[in-house]
Amino acid sequence: MVGVYSNLFVAFGRIILTIEEAFGIVLCKFRKERLLSQDELSRLSSLDRGFISRLERGKQQPTLVTIFELASALNISVQKFISEIELVLSLNKIEFNKNDMSLITHEKLLQFFGDNTMSSDPNSTGVNNILLVEDETFLLNFLSGLLESRGYTVITAEDGQAAVDVYKDKMDEIDLILMDIMMPRMDGVTAHKEIKQLNPDAKILLMSGYSTTSLGEIVNPNFIHKPMLPEKLMSKINDVLAE
Repeated sequence: MVGVYSNLFVAFGRIILTIEEAFGIVLCKFRKERLLSQDELSRLSSLDRGFISRLERGKQQPTLVTIFELASALNISVQKFISEIELVLSLNKIEFNKNDMSLITHEKLLQFFGDNTMSSDPNSTGVNNILLVEDETFLLNFLSGLLESRGYTVITAEDGQAAVDVYKDKMDEIDLILMDIMMPRMDGVTAHKEIKQLNPDAKILLMSGYSTTSLGEIVNPNFIHKPMLPEKLMSKINDVLAE
């Protein structure tokens, strides 16, 4: 794996990298694997081309929103993106924020990327309560922060069984359920069925990195494919709430 990154390491002229530089290495790798120019990636992600160039040169601090937008444009999962950054930092034995931390983890990266992840949207109209169901902790935290920044109140559950239990207790308080499909204990499709039995009018937006074939026998589901641009998610949520 070191060989995969060796040529890109040389571009920075040294082995010890900052987190911004590690991010740039990973972004450049994914972009080149997909035979995309910076201009093409800019068009796909709606990020400024100069911003992308600074990211790849390690001159721009990324945020989770940035990672989410780039992952969507590159058609990879956010988890894979962060895992690759974690790998590069581990290979280089980087000191995280100049502290003595021998192991780079997702949590430490999230602390770094989360510094400027969200900002309040003055034009937000979200006043609803959303039950967010996601088993990947970093994605649960990211989506929760994104929704809260847009004015929504967020209740979280880590899997389908927990979602059903929460919905039983707080059915009257929940306006929409945003739920992953592939989860332990109880998957999103089964949870969707049980919640609909409790309340046929429940508004549920399913999300997955897999195709709609993973939705089983659900008829005309509300569905969004991961990874997705934050604005696309907000638009889809608004559409479902308006139904």
